[in-house]
Amino acid sequence: MAVSRPVVAGVDGSSAADAAVRWAAVEAGRRGTGLVVFHAELCDDPDLLPHGSPPGDAEPLMEPARLLLRQAAETARQVAPAVPVRMCVRLGTAAELLAALSDEAGLLVLGAHGLGGARGGAIGSVALRAAASARCPVVVIRGSAAEDGPVVVGLDDSDGGERALAFAFDAAVSRGAGIEAVHAWHDGRPGRENGLREQVAAWARKHPVVPVRVHVVRVRSAARALSGISAGAQLIVAGARARGPLAGGLLGSTGYWLLAHASCPVAVAR
Repeated sequence: MAVSRPVVAGVDGSSAADAAVRWAAVEAGRRGTGLVVFHAELCDDPDLLPHGSPPGDAEPLMEPARLLLRQAAETARQVAPAVPVRMCVRLGTAAELLAALSDEAGLLVLGAHGLGGARGGAIGSVALRAAASARCPVVVIRGSAAEDGPVVVGLDDSDGGERALAFAFDAAVSRGAGIEAVHAWHDGRPGRENGLREQVAAWARKHPVVPVRVHVVRVRSAARALSGISAGAQLIVAGARARGPLAGGLLGSTGYWLLAHASCPVAVAR
């Protein structure tokens, strides 16, 4: 019997991370899987870093991290008491460790900003790098999710667009929500509109209980079109273009803009 991969939530003691833990715990309950609350402890000792998990003589240094994780685990149990929670701390930089952990995760969930991160429109560097380099889907928690709102997904004819649709329909089914699929164009004609509508229709046939609306809009900024239609959404879903280290190229301008400015949680599908 296949074992479901856990949902992993990044923890650093910030209010943004607390929101990520709460969202991740509820999502793990929907998926019927466990939750891992994860913390990366920075370390400048080259003799300790290769260990990943701390050797015995470093244990006293880890107690503040473990306190953070115990608090996060308690937060998770408050919102999803039936979800099993495991704590994990590693030595190193958060973005690199999260990328490695993504090989065994079903989903990474992060706050838009950690401790010390810039506030306002920009996204924190850890969340951005994880969204670009993780090898599983990533959700970045921004704003607030409307409890009865739709799942909004951007449409294009790339492989990333197909993965975004798959993720969006799964999310809609688990939430009992509808889909708002958005295709934006600005080159004088709607381009591949018919093909994209059929692409959505194919997924709708697999999930007939999900209400679906397709919006084809002529506008220069797909990100702004998604943002406008997503007012009151539970989740916005964008597809990653590929895998690798360059966030801008992998996420594209739409994905990057949503991660930095959306008013509800953003999923980057893989």
